[in-house]
Amino acid sequence: MSLIERARADIKDITSNTDGFGIEMTLTAPTSQTATIVGLHTKHWLSIDTEGNPVSSKNAHVSFSEEVLQTENPNYPIRNSDGEVDLSKHRFDVKDSTGLVKNYIAQSWRPDETMGLIVVILEDFE
Repeated sequence: MSLIERARADIKDITSNTDGFGIEMTLTAPTSQTATIVGLHTKHWLSIDTEGNPVSSKNAHVSFSEEVLQTENPNYPIRNSDGEVDLSKHRFDVKDSTGLVKNYIAQSWRPDETMGLIVVILEDFE
């Protein structure tokens, strides 16, 4: 196994291990298709304003292995017709440290197609 293959396997294992950092989340596409996977979730109250100053503002994101999503939910629409990751209007429901499920919508996404990891910046779902 090459070093890059090992790194991809490690990312997959780290993000999808419920005995480690992984937690269950439910994704809902605009087409109403759903997927339940395990990934990482972070929510904290530190952000940076446009002047570069720290401010108290909610910052939430999830990270997950695209391979895990595709393996467990092969029909979930993660890519658009051009083959690009497109999570526009996808919803993410995930528990935070309080044990309550919080509902978010994808604000932006950062696929790492070298490692197979997708990071999604979230905003509150209204």
